Amino acid sequence: MVAPRSLFFVCLFATASASAAPLSCQLQDPAQKYLIDVQVEQAPTDSFDPVAAQIILRDKASGEVLQKIATADAAELLTTDGAEQSLHCDNQRLLVFGDFNFDDQQDLAVRNGNDGGYAAASYDVYLADSSNPVLMPNKEFSALTREPNLGMFEVDTAGKRLVTQSKSGCCWRQRAGWQVQDNRPVRVAETTEVAQAPSEANPFMPKGYTEITQRDLRGSQWVEQRRFVGPEGEAPVMLRGKLDDKIAFELWWQMQGAVYVGQVRYTGGNGKPIRLVGEPYDDGAVALHEISDEGAITGNWFIAGEPDENGFQGGTWHSGDRSYSFDARPTAFHIAPQKLAAVAADQREGRYVMATDDQRSAWLMLKIMRDPQGNEIASLQMAATQPDKPATQVSDQWPLLAGNLLIAQKKITEPLYRARLLDGAVWVEAYGEYDALRGTYLKQP
Repeated sequence: MVAPRSLFFVCLFATASASAAPLSCQLQDPAQKYLIDVQVEQAPTDSFDPVAAQIILRDKASGEVLQKIATADAAELLTTDGAEQSLHCDNQRLLVFGDFNFDDQQDLAVRNGNDGGYAAASYDVYLADSSNPVLMPNKEFSALTREPNLGMFEVDTAGKRLVTQSKSGCCWRQRAGWQVQDNRPVRVAETTEVAQAPSEANPFMPKGYTEITQRDLRGSQWVEQRRFVGPEGEAPVMLRGKLDDKIAFELWWQMQGAVYVGQVRYTGGNGKPIRLVGEPYDDGAVALHEISDEGAITGNWFIAGEPDENGFQGGTWHSGDRSYSFDARPTAFHIAPQKLAAVAADQREGRYVMATDDQRSAWLMLKIMRDPQGNEIASLQMAATQPDKPATQVSDQWPLLAGNLLIAQKKITEPLYRARLLDGAVWVEAYGEYDALRGTYLKQP
């Protein structure tokens, strides 16, 4: 278990005086080894000026001064009440105590700037030595709190590791583990997470997935493993309304990666929910397709992406030559938790079928295997027929990412098809000669 990054202290005493007078407060360390004075000789006259302070460590038993440590970054302790300034020590983060090198002695980190990544607080680290009452500064431990790391490291007491974090923009994050060898932190592990999105290098990777790379130092060699997780799911949108003010319905959908999934229930009928699968539509709208248990499209919903000024979301429903309009109000209602879950691993294989409103009929057979490295491989067979056109058939094997995503492409500029495994369905986007295979396939018992 990772220990807290900082320990908080009880403020024992504080004095306030005019802005030009010295300010001070006292702290206790968790081991109760010291009496600690924090002194600001000259409080700043401008709120943007740095606040230099001196930390004085005294022996708790004798009161003898053991060490004085300077910092230029004690601003968070300074408070102003009217014209008066004082040092406020409750919940301070100026000093962080802990056993950083796992020698069962209390070490100290002193905040002394904002040199961490994204201007995070940086620290000067001092290590204890049983043979010397003076804490010794350590540049290598201090460097762990500076850019690119995001400030003070975490202490994993159980695993005897230090943990740093770093990031770049919205989409790249890394956690690194460090072991202490000869009083030096040595990097021994790192986990890098990269949020995926269409790019020039991989234009068919949908949003909502994350690539995780785990690297571990084993002996003198780094061992690397990569995997994908996802898709991330957005909060569901829930609507209630009536088609042409006559047919009552209750509808919800959720974005999972690049696909919308959901259900609609006509409350005036038998109440049985109908599966919805869809995609973004024009100008932020949502297109959802009703899919029957036989894999046929029974209706198409086109819904405005945002409510209007009165709180309603309008749209239309189409099926053949029938068309209805509606205004629906966002309304919370119960959705079974499993409806928002990813497809279960043991429910993915099998036969899926599809029947579309443009007279295409198709089936898909899915089998999942593993390569020698343990990665999942999807073995697909697909076939589609439509009037007056030759049949389209595919028999392929492709890597299965995150247990639910398959991207088939011969070259970066030559997409074939992309398949997403949903709960009881497969959503296929196909291109060029494979276009007849596109659509939603329903799993058969």
